[in-house]
Amino acid sequence: MPRGYPDTEGVTRISQNGYQYTKTPQGWVLTHRLIAEEMLGRRILSTEMVKFKNGDRTDLRPENIIVIETEARKVYTSKRREASLIARILDLYACLLEVNPEAECPICQDQSNSSEHSEYD
Repeated sequence: MPRGYPDTEGVTRISQNGYQYTKTPQGWVLTHRLIAEEMLGRRILSTEMVKFKNGDRTDLRPENIIVIETEARKVYTSKRREASLIARILDLYACLLEVNPEAECPICQDQSNSSEHSEYD
């Protein structure tokens, strides 16, 4: 649609961050939220968040869209971040052991092999 003309309801656009928006009577709404609301048969609550299972913002299949409680997302994100940071620490520790085989483990403060921490891999 040319500039200066209002978009009609149902028109979709993809923003620079990769999210798709759909024009509704209330304005532009994230398309994945509209799909989730249709799946639930109700509006998304302020305590809920809509996420993509596979992380792909362009995959708008209903089976790829989930609704989670905001608090559950915080726990999920924090656990994922913790696991990511531990994996990075262990990678750096492995590099440190190549330079200094006597280095202490940053997780257990022991002079041991990082392979003992396989539960974090």
